[in-house]
Amino acid sequence: MKDLDLSLAPDPVERLASLLRLRFGEAWIPERDADGCSAVLRTQTGRAMCATPDPAANRIVLQAWVDWDWVAPTAVFTVDLAGHRDIDHWLSCADLTEAGHAMKKLMRSLLDQFESIPPLTDSREPVDLNAAEEQLGNLAVQAGELARQSSQFTARLIYRKPVADNAKRLLRLAGQTARTAIRVDLLRSPIPTDTSVPRN
Repeated sequence: MKDLDLSLAPDPVERLASLLRLRFGEAWIPERDADGCSAVLRTQTGRAMCATPDPAANRIVLQAWVDWDWVAPTAVFTVDLAGHRDIDHWLSCADLTEAGHAMKKLMRSLLDQFESIPPLTDSREPVDLNAAEEQLGNLAVQAGELARQSSQFTARLIYRKPVADNAKRLLRLAGQTARTAIRVDLLRSPIPTDTSVPRN
């Protein structure tokens, strides 16, 4: 594969996606994230990875999943921001060579937790029920944190304090919560729900 010129993607999330694709190969296709706050890559065989910058903690949250399992293992890469204003600045213009290798190692350890091919099953039940419950727990934690940060955002708004950074954190957290919620809905999807209003 030809090397990608990471300088061509100054947007932090786009550059992060370029870095992951450079490390993992062209089979990994960038996928547009709904909130634009995470680098999501997917293969045609149903494997996916996600890297989400977390400015509040100066880290990048790495997650992997496959379409035939409910597990979504997570790892964290802590960023050394020496010489940079924040994580977005670091992603936009730092030399990411060493960081790329470290993130590849972490992400590979997540991907290695899955079977290489989908298991042969006609069941709609989760492959791992404990992992399914873990996803529900993750969603509850994320929803609670989203509510807490929303309250902080509202308070800063009322007292006329700067809110831009809080809004960005809310957006990132909302994106993570939405992704987890999608997995939980898939888990509950065997029973179709009719949301239409009955007529008299």
